[in-house]
Amino acid sequence: MNIFLRIGSFCFLYWGIMACNNNKPADSLSNKVVADTAKYYPIANFISDEMKYVDLRNFTIVEKISKGIDTSSRKISKDDFLSAASIVLQQAQWFTANKNLFIESVFQDLGTESYTINYSSSKAPIKNIDLLLNQQTNLPKRLFIRVIQQSADTTITEQFSWIANKQFVINSSKRTQQGYTESSIKEISWKNQDQ
Repeated sequence: MNIFLRIGSFCFLYWGIMACNNNKPADSLSNKVVADTAKYYPIANFISDEMKYVDLRNFTIVEKISKGIDTSSRKISKDDFLSAASIVLQQAQWFTANKNLFIESVFQDLGTESYTINYSSSKAPIKNIDLLLNQQTNLPKRLFIRVIQQSADTTITEQFSWIANKQFVINSSKRTQQGYTESSIKEISWKNQDQ
């Protein structure tokens, strides 16, 4: 037993001396480059997939525009659809490139069997994104993007709403400090031609 005590003491003393002689700087977060590991939902992929889905099918695509009390409706081509949808895609891509400006929160809604993922920012033109995911499949059901920008004395608010496999809406309003307001709504929907 005495020999084991001596060997143990010697090993303890040896490791203590070795630890004191280590001149290597301790790793700290300040000298490491940390990769971006945030797992934000890829909303740009969702919009892109929806655009491809419509582009590859023989849907009837309808555009409805409302300005004030005037409303018009017309069938549009796939190219017109893709052009209009690309505006929403650009917002989603901007979010993806600047996700560090956003705070994420998640809410489970048992009534609609969905999760709502919210991204909010006070530092970006995109102020708020709400994404409703199906609780069973984790696939998007609805997407809402709210953009608020200031141009001179005019506040421009755009609300982009997307319902999966059905339609998207771009709601735009301009308000001046003098109280002048102008708003427009563009709704684009698609469905099978036999419906």
